[in-house]
Amino acid sequence: MTIYWVGLGVYTPTFSFHSLSGKVSIVLEKALWRNSNNEIDYQDITLDVICENNHCTSEIWGFAPEFNQAEHQGTVTINQSHNQWILDVDLLINRDPWLSLSGKANYEIELIKKNNNLLIGNYQGKFNNKVLQGKVSGTINPLYPQPLIDHRPIHPQEHPRLLFRETRVPELRQKITTKIGKKIFNKLEKTLNQPVIYDGYVPNAGYHAAGQCFLALIKEKPKQAAQAWTVVEKAINTSYRRLFELSPVVTGIAIAYDLCYAYWENNNRILVSNWLAQQTQLLIEGTPDRGWNPTAWSNWNARARGAAGLAALAILKEPEGYFSPDINIEQLLTIAKRNMIRYLETAMGDKGFGTEGDHYTTEPFILTLFPFFTGYYHVKGKNFATENSNLAWLLPQYLMRIVPRKNSYPIPSYGRHRYYSGGSLFAMGMGLVPLKFLPGIMWGFDHYWGENGNQSFGIKNILDGVFLFINYPNHLVIKHPSQIFDNVLVDEQKGFYSFRNQWKDKNDFVASIYGKREYLTKSWSFPDAGSFRIWGLGENWAIAGESNNKPENENIIIQENPNAITMTTIYLKDKKDGSGVVSLQAKDWLRSFAVDYSNISGVPGLFAIVDQFDDHKNNHTWVMNTEGNVTIENNTFLIKRDRDVTMKGTFITPETINLNYEKDNQRIIATGTGDFFVVMTVEKNKIPNLKIINNHLDSQVIIGERVISFKDQHIDLGIN
Repeated sequence: MTIYWVGLGVYTPTFSFHSLSGKVSIVLEKALWRNSNNEIDYQDITLDVICENNHCTSEIWGFAPEFNQAEHQGTVTINQSHNQWILDVDLLINRDPWLSLSGKANYEIELIKKNNNLLIGNYQGKFNNKVLQGKVSGTINPLYPQPLIDHRPIHPQEHPRLLFRETRVPELRQKITTKIGKKIFNKLEKTLNQPVIYDGYVPNAGYHAAGQCFLALIKEKPKQAAQAWTVVEKAINTSYRRLFELSPVVTGIAIAYDLCYAYWENNNRILVSNWLAQQTQLLIEGTPDRGWNPTAWSNWNARARGAAGLAALAILKEPEGYFSPDINIEQLLTIAKRNMIRYLETAMGDKGFGTEGDHYTTEPFILTLFPFFTGYYHVKGKNFATENSNLAWLLPQYLMRIVPRKNSYPIPSYGRHRYYSGGSLFAMGMGLVPLKFLPGIMWGFDHYWGENGNQSFGIKNILDGVFLFINYPNHLVIKHPSQIFDNVLVDEQKGFYSFRNQWKDKNDFVASIYGKREYLTKSWSFPDAGSFRIWGLGENWAIAGESNNKPENENIIIQENPNAITMTTIYLKDKKDGSGVVSLQAKDWLRSFAVDYSNISGVPGLFAIVDQFDDHKNNHTWVMNTEGNVTIENNTFLIKRDRDVTMKGTFITPETINLNYEKDNQRIIATGTGDFFVVMTVEKNKIPNLKIINNHLDSQVIIGERVISFKDQHIDLGIN
């Protein structure tokens, strides 16, 4: 491949080759091909080359997900002539477990720099002797993960290296003597009394060995390392059902290998290193059966490639003979890193909301991803949790959704299983939180799981305790979350909006709505476009129904093919007190969602929903799952909970409505013709009166001093 960086007319590049730094990504349209049903089917390929410290690598990588799921590697020779780039590239197109087709590709590309970071052009080339040509587009992006300025490269056989460098060992040994360190370490030691599990969805044998090795190193007890070896020896000789179950074992054993390195005999180190190399290769390549899913945004990909990357980091630069020379660990590590970048780019939104829902988003992090990102930071000196990255926002996003409930700290969840990883997420993820967010995160951790909370320290599993002990800050001044975070969280990429009134206690209000801006196939996807949640005054009002992927278990308008529905945000207005209005547009349906915590209406929580349809003459079904004692009267429902706390909902439109409550399913269902305009209030003791002017979509609803109306495709919250 030859790339020409040329100036056209009066165009002058803003930088030369020697000032370039970043990842150059180039998309070649229809640059690959294969036979499909006796016809030629063409696919695009994205090529990536890294430039760092004024030097571009001689390595280039390609990825073409419509062709196959493999990584394609090549070499690039770069020459500079005035303001031109000239690149010669040979690319090896690799097979994957499902498609045996492979071959060699080369392209000649002419590129023009459209502006500071956009590239356009054309290409000519060949793949498997077929001549190809087409358009090219590209971008120049900052380096990610971000290189650390003062990183000290590891030297051969340097251990520990993954969770911390060897220079921190004295500090961690001293930490046991501190008040907080002693409490966390005691919790950690208790987790080692848990049964060692070699099967199931999450075998903990590797984690158990890692915990024993951590104790051996920090407390200088070789006996613990011997116990860890007994577990590891059995684990590496156990057959695992799928790569899904193998990945947590690999993660744990990689950490155990790193921490017990000085205690294990050389033959044992070689045995484990060789096993880790083999598992790294297997987890990267994948299998054609046993349910393997390499899709970029799948939790399977995150779980497997995160484990593979950590294993590669653990044995990088080990002596000759520690594993087969046929296994290129550096190359496998690069592939793992590229998969992790794609996972973050596709599976998670800009504020950390996950495509596959809260359980399948957070579980991979506590199993393999937090260890991988931590290991990459220490071994390669590059940071995935850069300031304002979606990874940096992961814990803040969950902190903003937590509402205390009877000594537990749940969220109004989305997706399968209807829960998230809770305290484990915070215990393990604390070390990756940027300093500007950490004081607020620590307030939440302290008040929920720490000394001013349930005192569990979020430690459920062995790695929770290991990670928390290592990363718990010693002298940090915590701050109330309201001093750091806004009360409204907006994830634009995924279309998720969360509205919170305060961080105080169980009576806090949290309301959210998910627009499902992206529908990504080949992964878990629920029929939750437009689905809302409302919690407040100590109770859960609009909740997630059963986790069976049926539309009636979401708080939506029931429609055909609900899983594939996506929505675009057309209006957003929020306020400092957590109130706000958002309007989401689907193909033939608009939903506007309003939240009012101002108390102008006389109630602490006022909510309104408008559903406007293109087909005004058809019947539509409105669904809300709930808890409590529900009564129906005409066009209203009343949900009563203990302590005289209620939610009252009133359907302003449609004029004629069939409103029912399914007691067995705890579900309110409203059916009617035309648009829906619903107003809900949450209050204690006195239920407010509503004054309705016109029973149409252009109605005005007056509650106290608040006037609610719908105009210009959004709900308006006015003052009387």
